Amino acid sequence: MKATETERPESPTLRIALPGWLAALRGPVLLGALLIIVASLCLRVLVLSDSYFVEDDLLFVGNAYENDLTLDFVTRVHKGHFMPGAIALTWVLSRIAPYDWLLVAGVTFVAQALLSVLALRLLRTLFGTRPAILAPLALLLFSPLTIPAFGWWAAAINAIPLQLVLVLALTDQVRFTRGEGDRYGRRALAWCVAGMAFSTKGVFVTFLLFALTTAFLRDRKAGWARSMLGEVRRHWRLWSVHVMALAAYTIAYLARMDTAPGEGASLPRSDVAVDLVSLMLGRTFPSGAVGGPLAWVPTPAGGLASPSTAVVAVAWTVLVALLVVSVVHRRRALRAWVVLGGYLLLADAVPTVIARGSYTSLVGMESRYVADAVVVFAICLGLALLPVRGESGAYRRPPPARSRLLLLAGPVAVAYLVLSVISIGTYRETLTGDRVRAYLDTAAAQLAAAPDDVVIYPTPLPADIVLPVNGDRRLSSHLLAPLARPAVRVRMAHPEPSENARVFDRDGRLARMSVFGFFAARGEGERCIPVVNGAAVFPDAVSFGGQATAGALAYTADRPVSVSVEVGDERIVLSLRKTSMGLIHFPVTALSRGMRVVMDDPTAPVCLTGVALGAPHAEGEQPS
Repeated sequence: MKATETERPESPTLRIALPGWLAALRGPVLLGALLIIVASLCLRVLVLSDSYFVEDDLLFVGNAYENDLTLDFVTRVHKGHFMPGAIALTWVLSRIAPYDWLLVAGVTFVAQALLSVLALRLLRTLFGTRPAILAPLALLLFSPLTIPAFGWWAAAINAIPLQLVLVLALTDQVRFTRGEGDRYGRRALAWCVAGMAFSTKGVFVTFLLFALTTAFLRDRKAGWARSMLGEVRRHWRLWSVHVMALAAYTIAYLARMDTAPGEGASLPRSDVAVDLVSLMLGRTFPSGAVGGPLAWVPTPAGGLASPSTAVVAVAWTVLVALLVVSVVHRRRALRAWVVLGGYLLLADAVPTVIARGSYTSLVGMESRYVADAVVVFAICLGLALLPVRGESGAYRRPPPARSRLLLLAGPVAVAYLVLSVISIGTYRETLTGDRVRAYLDTAAAQLAAAPDDVVIYPTPLPADIVLPVNGDRRLSSHLLAPLARPAVRVRMAHPEPSENARVFDRDGRLARMSVFGFFAARGEGERCIPVVNGAAVFPDAVSFGGQATAGALAYTADRPVSVSVEVGDERIVLSLRKTSMGLIHFPVTALSRGMRVVMDDPTAPVCLTGVALGAPHAEGEQPS
């Protein structure tokens, strides 16, 4: 009898199928791209942690609480910017939670993360999934030029949506030119319109699409001018709609310019314009393009790019070398550099000169004005060095072997990343969010503890928080009212005569109010200010009018007495009563010279001992 060996069944194998997008990350290119994206976002988290609301951010919150979300409101021009989408976004976020930096920073971060992923998708769509796309991706995501606009909310609501629109519109345009469907051409058009809703520079996205389409995406072997003519003939309907969208936006902008008188477009001074463009295109952008500027000049809103002469020289050397190498090896590379130069000049320099070129050239040091050009630079650099998917005969001469390319590109990439990280670090040192944060936190606590009948007069916020150039928009009744309960918010906008008036001091605390300006007191040896024919007249008193003007009477009275204060055509009726202070403040809105205090009952036992008219401010402080 023979024994037989029994076969054992094989152990079951557990197989897990990863989603396609996740499985693709096992490839070195996408894994490298993921690492670049994550590292760049970590750096930006540090920037957001050091940043806080600045200048225009406060104006947006104040506007949100003084207006409903109407077409009239969102189409107002803000300091030259016509951006209904951005204003609507600020209104929504402000109404959800005023001065909530975590909310605003969270939205900014999510938008940046989305931009990072979509930029990778665009590069893959254009050039395929190859290691070379990591260079323009890193260039875009680590560029110090984009950091100031990222950390300043008022700039981020323009800059990041515009960068998103550039990436989305180009992606759809590429798919449209490859014959994947007319819907992609219409989607690219829709993104152009969306870009205009968030930034006036959105009008230039159409021109960029047309330039890149005719230079690299269609009729590549034909001359550029012939390609342009052919594109217009074949797709005239689509481009006509683009032109109509641009015309509609321009008409709407011009029609609403009167909502921001004295701001925005103006006739630039030639000397200022030349210096501005020289700074912007000669120093700020080139130095930032190679990882600079390394040094920044601190300002309340962050830092101005201040590259040294050596950094600028190195930057231009690198850029010229890239241009020469690309033109020598790559057919049509010069077109990419022409597109980049044209965009920098027409979309960044010219609008900035028109909007800001009448008063200072230092605007050319603000990198936020060229933040959008970083996207164009990354794409154009890729087009100048790499063949587009499906492109044949892209090179005039064979490119160097991969080993030689890695030997050259590796140190360049490392140097760029190191310089960028240093530049971002030095920029963070210019951020001064702690001052504004402490001021707003204190003001919020003071308003929360104040009684419902508190009387708070409007005063300008300190100049180191909101610049005086903003006029009445920097008043506490506009900027701090969102922190108050609805009942207190109304009283802040319309203060009453009060014997216990309060104002915000420079640290955000509620303090007793004083009046700076005209002052008259009883003469030496006099018990009261003289009253003639039932009135005391002060011809030298000057009222500048508006919300930030107030008067004060110092007096003694044995019983309640009614007096009337006349300033120009304005008449303020006050009820004086016996108090420990013998002082009453009252709002004045008239613009006039001269003031009369009329005794409604000439026989009443009231004695005026002092009169003041001018700007309200905290006791013991000079007015802002």
